[in-house]
Amino acid sequence: MFSTTLTFGILAGFLSQLPLVNAVAGVTTFNDYSTQSGVACPGFSPTNSQGTNTFAAAMADLSPLWTGPRCAGTMDASKCNGRGACTNCAGPSCAGEGQCGHCFNLRCTGSLDGETSGSCSGNTVKVKIVDACPATHPENYCKIAAFGGNIPTREACEASGVNALDIATTARGALSSFQGNLNIDIETTSC
Repeated sequence: MFSTTLTFGILAGFLSQLPLVNAVAGVTTFNDYSTQSGVACPGFSPTNSQGTNTFAAAMADLSPLWTGPRCAGTMDASKCNGRGACTNCAGPSCAGEGQCGHCFNLRCTGSLDGETSGSCSGNTVKVKIVDACPATHPENYCKIAAFGGNIPTREACEASGVNALDIATTARGALSSFQGNLNIDIETTSC
């Protein structure tokens, strides 16, 4: 029994280091879901943990992986302070997000911010989509240069064609020792 358990543990550790088979490239930012009052997906709670070894995530509505209608709303400069923050931070409706409750495996492939001190862990983490990261939310678009901020569009859910996820801050240490945002591989998995 001991050797079977030990062998399985070694095998599981080895398999977690293998490349994701059907992965697509993407980026991830980090969010503390426990500070939110709610999430876009009905039936889910704003917590960083979404079950055993599963972290909360929001998908950008400009992501090629997004299914369903984009979130409602428009970009309104009057909601921004001109220095990267919003003054009226009410978000849009994201009814019909097709990825709610779906899970993805993520693996770090490098620093999105060009950090040189740190590294990817090689580990895979599972995330569950419980929220949206809409391009029309002032907390996102107010951060980019067009509205007075200094955050790159790919790090604010504002880059069309980029598979962007905003995942629980509690997943950062499992993915890498980098302090900033990450380039990742994303693969669909069961929950």
